[in-house]
Amino acid sequence: MMKSLVFERGLSIGVEHIVLSFFKTTRGFSLERRLIERDQTAYVQVLPIAALRDLDRFSVADPYSKELASLYYEVRRHLVENRVVE
Repeated sequence: MMKSLVFERGLSIGVEHIVLSFFKTTRGFSLERRLIERDQTAYVQVLPIAALRDLDRFSVADPYSKELASLYYEVRRHLVENRVVE
């Protein structure tokens, strides 16, 4: 599957660094959420996005949703601009 980076933003919260990478894929869009700990251990979650509700459920479940609200808003804005619906 081909994918191209639309945008990537990161934020440090305490000793952790979280990066959201948003991609256009051959099947639509996907979001990668990387959590990088102080010792450089990284955890990656990949979310294929077929509808806005996919992003909404994912962001609400994120323990850092308040801190990352502006980044999730940016992802949502791109999805709406590209006519991804509920």
